[in-house]
Amino acid sequence: MKNLRSGAALFSLITSIGVAYAEYPVSLSIDQPNSNGDIPLLSESGWGLTIKMVVEDGDMDGIAKIINWPNKMGGPAGGFGFIVLEDPDRCPWMDDPVWRSWQPPPAGCPPVTDISDETYLEFRPDVDESGMPDNSGDAAELAELVDPAGGDGPEFDSVPLKNNGCQIDTADEDCTQFGPPTGDAVVDGWGYGNDDNLPGLFLWLEAGTGLVYAEPDFERIDPQGVRNLAGMINSVTYDLSDITKTHSKDAGQQGKPTITYTPETRVWAHMNIPRQLVRNVIQYDACVGNVVSPSSELFPAICDGEYDLWRIDGGPIERTPQQFSQASIAAQWKLENTVFTLHSFMVSGHAPDVLFDTDGDGDYTDDAEAEGYTVISNVDSIDLIQLSNQYCLLGEGSAMYADLDGNGESDEPYACPPGPGDVIKPPR
Repeated sequence: MKNLRSGAALFSLITSIGVAYAEYPVSLSIDQPNSNGDIPLLSESGWGLTIKMVVEDGDMDGIAKIINWPNKMGGPAGGFGFIVLEDPDRCPWMDDPVWRSWQPPPAGCPPVTDISDETYLEFRPDVDESGMPDNSGDAAELAELVDPAGGDGPEFDSVPLKNNGCQIDTADEDCTQFGPPTGDAVVDGWGYGNDDNLPGLFLWLEAGTGLVYAEPDFERIDPQGVRNLAGMINSVTYDLSDITKTHSKDAGQQGKPTITYTPETRVWAHMNIPRQLVRNVIQYDACVGNVVSPSSELFPAICDGEYDLWRIDGGPIERTPQQFSQASIAAQWKLENTVFTLHSFMVSGHAPDVLFDTDGDGDYTDDAEAEGYTVISNVDSIDLIQLSNQYCLLGEGSAMYADLDGNGESDEPYACPPGPGDVIKPPR
């Protein structure tokens, strides 16, 4: 054990000599909601995404903390910790204002600068929820996760193809916003961007609100960019070792437990997937061709076209596979016939809010490294198919009507019929 002390604050660094440094010191895995490796069938929301980050003792210098072990109480006296993977000068100086205000470098260290030479995984045990005030995360990330700072979903002109002056991030009524509700201006530690409790995590989806658009235009940025969805993590926890108990099947030994201790530290991130996150964003034209009867306050327009048109995630205008007639039905069909993939990896310190695939290879780790970030984990992914929670919602949240053929009409108003609840078995 090595203790570095300075003044009243304590820096504890618990060390271990072990195996050689692996390609990445952090082993990251997404707990799959299935047992055989096939693609799981999930509801659109309410399913749990769990990301596990494991660091073996031999792959770290130790855990840096101030006084207490990291705990959910928050505050500078113990709310956060750093798994220090490498510290070349042995003078801990993490890039965190609370750490630097409480913990000067030990005696004999070179003069401090704004540059940190440590490689580390920063974490804070905490629970976040959209719209619930929270002040126990990283202060800078908390400020950036509020809607006015860009922590909300993308916004587009409410009258697509006819720019009506939508001003994003201003609660402008001329804008239509997509994605889950992110708490408006409440400092809740929840939204689009990197997480306030696990700031090194980058989680992305190459679809829907996970993409970067030229807002308020419904156009993708070139090269393709993805937003960090880790800011929607609901909780971060950790444990300091892995202890397993097994029972021997050998003759004469049956029933006797064998306890295995693995010297490693594990950090867990949990997300309760919200509605409107893992799905496409759609512009839909349900009135194509010649206008037979224009729309009115009471009746929808009637057109003579034999197909509908849509745009998926800012892509080209295309014919729909069938004439859905309603944006909500088209959005439901698209959701249930798409395999989505979530990916994740970690960097030292704080991850970016967005990354751009500059070489078009679909690998964002090299783009992170090109921007100066140090990647500290492997990439893991999960493929999934979802059942829609969006019946009779006129596409709200994932689809908007748009006059894609220029005939002046696009909508087919629809009233959701009343009816009783139902008891059904899950589809298989």
